[in-house]
Amino acid sequence: MPKVLLIGWDAADWKVINPLIDAGHMPSLQKLVEQGVKGRMATLDPPLSPMLWTSIATGKRPYKHGIHGFTEPTPDGKDIRPIYSTGRSCKAVWNILNQENKKCHVVGWWPSHPAEPINGIMISNFYQRAEMDQTKPWVLTPGVVHPASKADFYAKLRVHPYEMTAAHLQPFVPLLNKVDQSVDTSLMSIAKFLADSSSIHSAATHIIEHEEWDFMAVYFDAIDHFSHLFMRYNPPQMPHVPLRQYELYKDVIAGAYKFHDMLLGRYLELIDDDTYVMLISDHGFHPGDKRLAVLPDEPTGPAFEHSPYGIFVLKGPEVKQDELVFGASLLDVTPTLLHLFDLPMGTDMDGKVLTQAFNSARPVRVVPSWETVEGNAGRHTAGAEPNEAQLRTELQQLVALGYIQDPGPDKEKAIRNTINENNFNLARAYINGQQWDQGIALLEELMQHDPKALRFATCLASAYQVVGKFLKARETVNHIRTVVDRESPQLDLLEGTLLLAENRPVKALELFRKVETESGDQPQLKLRVANAYFQLHKFNEAIEVLEVALKLDPEEAGAWYLLGSCQLNLTQFESAVDSLLHSIGLQYYHPASHYFLGEALLGLGKYAEAAKAFEVCLTIAPFMNVARKRLVSIYQDNLGMPEKAQALMQQIDTAIKGEMILVSGLPRSGTSMMMQMLQAGGIPLFTDKERQPDENNPNGFFEHEAVKNLIKSKAWLPNAVGKGVKVIAQLLPHLPLNYKYKVIFMERDLVEVIGSQQKMLARLNAAVPSDVFPLQLIDTFKTSVETAKAWAEENSNVDILYVNYDTVVADPLGQSARIAQFLSVECSPQAMAEHVNPNLRREKSNT
Repeated sequence: MPKVLLIGWDAADWKVINPLIDAGHMPSLQKLVEQGVKGRMATLDPPLSPMLWTSIATGKRPYKHGIHGFTEPTPDGKDIRPIYSTGRSCKAVWNILNQENKKCHVVGWWPSHPAEPINGIMISNFYQRAEMDQTKPWVLTPGVVHPASKADFYAKLRVHPYEMTAAHLQPFVPLLNKVDQSVDTSLMSIAKFLADSSSIHSAATHIIEHEEWDFMAVYFDAIDHFSHLFMRYNPPQMPHVPLRQYELYKDVIAGAYKFHDMLLGRYLELIDDDTYVMLISDHGFHPGDKRLAVLPDEPTGPAFEHSPYGIFVLKGPEVKQDELVFGASLLDVTPTLLHLFDLPMGTDMDGKVLTQAFNSARPVRVVPSWETVEGNAGRHTAGAEPNEAQLRTELQQLVALGYIQDPGPDKEKAIRNTINENNFNLARAYINGQQWDQGIALLEELMQHDPKALRFATCLASAYQVVGKFLKARETVNHIRTVVDRESPQLDLLEGTLLLAENRPVKALELFRKVETESGDQPQLKLRVANAYFQLHKFNEAIEVLEVALKLDPEEAGAWYLLGSCQLNLTQFESAVDSLLHSIGLQYYHPASHYFLGEALLGLGKYAEAAKAFEVCLTIAPFMNVARKRLVSIYQDNLGMPEKAQALMQQIDTAIKGEMILVSGLPRSGTSMMMQMLQAGGIPLFTDKERQPDENNPNGFFEHEAVKNLIKSKAWLPNAVGKGVKVIAQLLPHLPLNYKYKVIFMERDLVEVIGSQQKMLARLNAAVPSDVFPLQLIDTFKTSVETAKAWAEENSNVDILYVNYDTVVADPLGQSARIAQFLSVECSPQAMAEHVNPNLRREKSNT
């Protein structure tokens, strides 16, 4: 039977660790890495520790596990308290193992108070917090230790901050005698962090030495606390940091990591070679040029100092040695832990088993959900009552660290703020999990409560952009401008990003350059500038900007991806391969990176390697049409594997999720008329009515904004099953293959189409001449139509009916009957025909 030791170091970052290992200052971690595998651990948004460590322990995103912030209202709704373990709505890994009769111990996990009644010892995250008034006894709160019979014993193992001496502090602050402690409390903060860690370590090591165990989890929060207070002083010196403060505290961060390495060394002494050890962090912490001089003035502002990648190390009997693991997420921890015990992961978990870490190819087992598996999970049957004194201590700690605002004396306001803050965190979690509708709904509700909250509005505007609701995004940006009485680089950045989404890169560039003048170089700003150049096909200019961005932040996956895309467009295939591999190393589960890597490898004639890249792309995005076509072509034409090509195409038919009716064609070819006919015939439509009827389309456009963003987001597709949807011809090839489509393709004379478009543009913008005919569009539109038709003919999940606009106008009933027969659904041809209005045909080819 395996033993598994899980150690959590909150906020640990390879960017700090690697130089220390190279200098020989972290020998324990170096040994662990050499005996196992390591990698980056991608975090989630928002990067707030209680939410993240609960996702680690459950394999689920916050909207599934129920922990949404640092605090919560008390059960009676009259006060707020630090987040409790009773708020978690699903089983943690130790609950699952408890059901399987494993002996589990958990020390210090956040949040874990009150301690759960598992078959082992659980010590909650309230255990180490000390009463700083020395005149009062240091009482251990009820519920901190399970079983309660061991509480008195473990209370004696705690270390109080006042037990820390100058000898303990000097490795962190060699010049501690020069600190004026009457005005500078830094030494006491260090003493608290060391005492907290020592308390956790004392309890955990005692359990390992003296208790039977199968699973042991221990969590340390000190690196995060050290980093928030002292990372600003870490070398190199930042311009805004006074020299005296820098000289005093420049060694603190290195000292914190060395201290944790010493603790790790003791755990490695206490276990044997057959024990699995997993060391993780929930996020990283910016140590270099991305350190902020001033934090945003908002709740959870300190989280802006977090970086998106934590650490992951695993060693054990079946684990590879001295190798890298790519694409690890904190959601993968619980599935992988269950795999170590030869237990199935739940299919309702959001992570995966990190199979690439193992030598053996033991198959991954699954169960629909552990929530429905009966047995003693060691969970609370009801919430525990809070201890008021302990609540005040914990709340004061969170306020002091800047994670929450001081609740103040107004309890009602504090409760309302807590609910709003948790709902904002939940909205961000939904968006991070691509559950756009739920996230947007919460943000819209928050905006109603507080219309002047810029962070709610900016997050909502960004979400609208991603799902293609550009009109709502524009309304939200305009709203923000009305409530802000000053020029704001943040708003200009948001406005420029919206302009990019609206395919207006020239105007976006103007705003980005303005922001650069006001705010200086920022990696995300540089990335947006490069995106604008990319849209303009100015690839060399984009590359120049991206190289600057990557000097500022070499871990920006999006910058590496865009750099590779630019190089690919310039046929710089070898450079593109290098850049895209960098991107994949940072963000493995990004199908477009693998797709373009395949394209670059094809350019180099490396067909087998290209095939692997496209295979990975399809593993992540099984119905990415263009990747499947490329792979089929390679199998057939380059690798001599026609049977694999055939099997690849047959996979589509086994995974169809539903069917929808598409109305397509070029803009102004009669698509709105056809949508109106379908609605009249009784077919439900997928529309949002955001684009209101006007003189161009008096009866309405029958569009949905999300469809316009099909290339970037396909999240809307499940909502369109069984309905009629307008999709212009240019977007058809971007539809995934796991749906069936019945396409009504409207055909109209190209001269009429272009003439109608030009008149429409003139009505919308007086500066556009209505009597100028852009002849160059004829070939472009011909190509678009031919591409759409080829897509329909090549894919077995597509049935297409070509409908001529003139014929519908001339014979509405006959064409309506033909359409109804094609659709094979119950609808009324008579009602459809009655909604054909020949008077709306205003442009003819002879004019």
